[in-house]
Amino acid sequence: MIREIFHSVLASRATRASSLVILALASCFVAGPLLAADGDAAKKANAPAKFDGPALAASVKGIFRASCAECHGNKSPAAGLKILDHKILVKDKQEVTPGKPEESTLIKMVTSDDNDVVMPPGGRPKLRGEDIEAIRNWISAGAPEFPADVEQPVAKDVDPGLKDVVGVDYVLKQIHGYVSTLNVADRRYVRFFSTNHMLTAGASRAELDLQYQALCKAINHLSWERRIVHPKVIDGKTATVFAIDLRELGWQKQPYQKYRDGHASGRANFNLFDLALLEYPYAALYQDSETFDQLMQEFIVPSEMVRPIAYLRADWFSSNATLPPLYEDFLQLPFELADLEKMLAIDSQREVDDRVAQRAGMSISFVSRNNRVVERHRSRDGSYWKSFDFRTSKGNENMFIDPLNLHPVGGEMIFTLPNGLQGYLLALGSGARIEAAPTEIVTDKAALDKVVRNGLSCIRCHDRGMKEFSDNVRDAVLKLPGSSGLDKRFLLELYPEEKVMKPLVKEDTDRFMGAMERVLGKSQKVEPLTPVSQNFLDSALSLPVASSELGLASPADLEHIFRTPTFTGLGLLPLAAGGVVRRDMWEDYYDQVVRALGIGIPIVPVDGLTRPDLQASPEAANLVLTTNKKNNIFAPGDEMFITVKNKSHVAMYVELIGTGVKGEKVLLVAPQTVAAGETLRFPKTGAIKVQPSLGKERISMFANPYEFPCAEILRGENIVDRAVHPFYTATDIKGYLQHTPKGGEAHFDPGLMIKKTIDIETK
Repeated sequence: MIREIFHSVLASRATRASSLVILALASCFVAGPLLAADGDAAKKANAPAKFDGPALAASVKGIFRASCAECHGNKSPAAGLKILDHKILVKDKQEVTPGKPEESTLIKMVTSDDNDVVMPPGGRPKLRGEDIEAIRNWISAGAPEFPADVEQPVAKDVDPGLKDVVGVDYVLKQIHGYVSTLNVADRRYVRFFSTNHMLTAGASRAELDLQYQALCKAINHLSWERRIVHPKVIDGKTATVFAIDLRELGWQKQPYQKYRDGHASGRANFNLFDLALLEYPYAALYQDSETFDQLMQEFIVPSEMVRPIAYLRADWFSSNATLPPLYEDFLQLPFELADLEKMLAIDSQREVDDRVAQRAGMSISFVSRNNRVVERHRSRDGSYWKSFDFRTSKGNENMFIDPLNLHPVGGEMIFTLPNGLQGYLLALGSGARIEAAPTEIVTDKAALDKVVRNGLSCIRCHDRGMKEFSDNVRDAVLKLPGSSGLDKRFLLELYPEEKVMKPLVKEDTDRFMGAMERVLGKSQKVEPLTPVSQNFLDSALSLPVASSELGLASPADLEHIFRTPTFTGLGLLPLAAGGVVRRDMWEDYYDQVVRALGIGIPIVPVDGLTRPDLQASPEAANLVLTTNKKNNIFAPGDEMFITVKNKSHVAMYVELIGTGVKGEKVLLVAPQTVAAGETLRFPKTGAIKVQPSLGKERISMFANPYEFPCAEILRGENIVDRAVHPFYTATDIKGYLQHTPKGGEAHFDPGLMIKKTIDIETK
């Protein structure tokens, strides 16, 4: 049956766009700001945001804290320079000359090309261009004083049972206190976020407020509800723990059906917020915390959440839930452009035919190398914009040849959400949704790798709504001769005068900025999501930062751990030697650090779509997942089979799951024993005949020395399939917390799951 299911899934996909076709077309696709400005308008529309003095000072203090404070902190500062002490920096050491950035030693050092002079020193990442510009602006503004860090209240004034107001125990206490005020029926809908980990390394009120504002913006960009929602502060003046009600954002919806043997078998008890829990890498079971035990009984288990996670870090959520696949899934965006327009109740072609839509064309766009056309439609919540982007400006891709019948290779869609913010979708000319655009065509200047990704890249670019632009098509149409063969009158209506289009752009911009004012509670001076997501996703982690993220008061405990053979082999030694590591590396081994320090039992995101591999177990290297092609690249008509070879000295339980071009999942092999030295083969006999134009598929192997439950395949409308293992039942959690093996024997621990993934391509 499994073979037939897999074969039918593969065969059905032969009629769909292949991954390779998508990639090929995407290489011609131009994404980025939809309304790309030209000339002076471009400079105006894309001018850097202006900061007031206090905001500048807070921003620069955050930069210094993240990049400089490890060496120039308050304890044994190098060269006697305490980088966060304004008096020492500006007056005593005179590293900064207020009002004169180019005369300031600090600017010379952070911009130097000399490795013996540049700060941060060799081996550490240089400051980003925008960080240096912020420092310049701060100095130009007179180097205003830094805001003070948040004063932490005395623990006994908060709760007699607390040892400290920083760390996991504090956050759990606040959550338990809040949950206790709710009636039992409402508890299942409340969820929590925290920024408390920032206090360990020190944080000003402005830095914490920016985190809160970024969270506010992120959650409202992920909601179809009309009301702007503000997370509720539940820990008083400290303001580092926040609560939301899923119902206010529409996240209580349960979009999935369970599928077994290819057939629906009932609705899954799985809401939209559970999607984030599956991806979250910073969770643990705190077996020594009485408060966590109480939360398990009174909140976590009754809420039936997919993973027993009491709260999420706000910076992680703001930076990751706005990226694919979570971005599209929270909004349940369709996989095809035609279905998005149907969802928005827009018939774009009919509106063009009826002279309702308005277009503008740009010969030279601020974003695209080639000509670009944008088109506006009215929508029930405001407006719907779509761009037409081209591989070249020649032939039928020259918009002037026929400004009515365009032949784009892709485009970006921007639509007004019911709350006044914007939603986004990137698509090919065929209408197929894509997650990212190639860097050889367009880049996200705010991202370290420069990749434009749906959601976050668009949100950061359109920080003030729509961009200004100038139309070049109308003037060309006016000069058309009567014998051109084009409907001149129709085109002049479709490409209106500036006095018609400009108020529409302003209307859409004002609507967005009005929504942002409701999000922030004030006019926007600093767009919050860009600096928060940049700092989280792209800033390298030093030992003090890693320590604060673990909730440790001092990094001293980590130095010894990271010098052990286990962790030097993982590549974390730089943290113990004054160096840094990247975020993705830190997340890969976070669970092992948690175990080594005895902080808790890590909840590993084994079912996360963004984590294709988990290899913490020492047996991981002894499980080899392959196909019968060395490079896993097949041609139509080839025969394919998959093998898992167990080279270890113990039997392993192994499961295989296939993932299709659009995220469709199918169970290939349910968990079964593979003896030491034996090989699992799928299919058991024969092979799968590869169908034409399949594109890129994935095969994931899950393994553990102990028996584990089979994954449930979840499928819903306009949402990527999930394969979810029911690891954390109430009974299991009790066993994990109390360290009491089932039946007196060692038993399965999900934190030690092995996951390996290979890509299979058809060319």
